[in-house]
Amino acid sequence: MVLDLTPSLRPHGAQRMFSATTLVIEAFVVFFAVLVAHQLAPDSRVSTWAWGLLTALALVSCSGLLRRGSWPYWVGIALQIPTVLLGLRVGAMWVVGLAFAALFVYGAFKGRQLDREKDTVDARVRAAQGEDPAAPDDV
Repeated sequence: MVLDLTPSLRPHGAQRMFSATTLVIEAFVVFFAVLVAHQLAPDSRVSTWAWGLLTALALVSCSGLLRRGSWPYWVGIALQIPTVLLGLRVGAMWVVGLAFAALFVYGAFKGRQLDREKDTVDARVRAAQGEDPAAPDDV
């Protein structure tokens, strides 16, 4: 498996769509887990809120940066660690965090593969129509 996460030039590619959607939904889940942890661990509410809100804000920020190259995808993978570690406060987050980590990694790599295949098909169609096959897709 090639670890290439360079995003496609297409504006609404599958890689960006899958990854951004996962990160934003994950931010909501982290926020709701912090609400649960607020009641489960009353002695450490400040650290729980700081941890959860910083993680949620980082997830949303990362989803907005996905068009800037491959580094936001690697940051998104790294952000899965504090999400999973939220299981220290809310036990269910071990499972939920691992599920989101798997979804994000799968979406990033599979979305990249789908975008590459779509780019190849688009280039073939342009070549068959006599257009420049390297021209970017306007759709």
